[in-house]
Amino acid sequence: MTSRLLAAAFLSLVAGCQGEPTQAPEGSQSAQQLSAKADCVERFEGITTCAKGNASLSASDKGVQVNGLKSLKTDGVSSTFNDAITWSQDAQVRIGSATGGLALAARDGDQVVSTLRITPGKDRQVSVAPGFTGSPSGSFRMNVYNNGTLVGTTAQPQAMIIIFYSWWDFLDWYYWHWDFFSYRTTAGGGSVGQDGACGWRLHAANTTFRVRLADGKEVVGDTAEFIEEIGDGAYPYRHFSGIDVNASATDFLVTGESFGQEK
Repeated sequence: MTSRLLAAAFLSLVAGCQGEPTQAPEGSQSAQQLSAKADCVERFEGITTCAKGNASLSASDKGVQVNGLKSLKTDGVSSTFNDAITWSQDAQVRIGSATGGLALAARDGDQVVSTLRITPGKDRQVSVAPGFTGSPSGSFRMNVYNNGTLVGTTAQPQAMIIIFYSWWDFLDWYYWHWDFFSYRTTAGGGSVGQDGACGWRLHAANTTFRVRLADGKEVVGDTAEFIEEIGDGAYPYRHFSGIDVNASATDFLVTGESFGQEK
């Protein structure tokens, strides 16, 4: 592999959720969507990893290799665990096609509570579409950080697709680190009203991106955060039982995975 293909982007995604969705978004897990061959492994402690759709799995000392990722709607890997408030996964991924991408779904049982779709394009452009259920509007706030400093914040409407520039290309190999947690005020130090909110966070180590805020201002950052707006009467999901990562990709190797429970 060339040095360009081995360029590393360590992306960290974080989610915690509150809300009562009425239907499962595209790419969510269900018994019908799991591989008909019941293709599951227990390579990582306390986690059952199963293939979805046409995907297949093989475990080794390197981790869990996921093959057959053709359709973003149906193919992927589903991780199931008990009463988690944190989850992390390391994976080596190459999308390999301009029509490929990734779709994440955080769930409590079969109930999907938040989603995130990531689509790399040409010229190192990346489209990101968060999905939230904590309020009827589905609105959220995007915060952009650079070296730990907040450089921009903006409110975003439901189904807003955000374009990041000068980030990564679909032809490149990337080393991803995904994190998930249920937001706690005591841990996050934020507003009590946000306790139990969904949040996704993307971080690319040793690289930056450019993104335009709602007011037209362009900022440079290395971390993007999406936090849902909580509506009155929303039901908090205090624990989570799974994460689905659907993909249309040529290469996908899960090299590490773990989860944490409330103490």
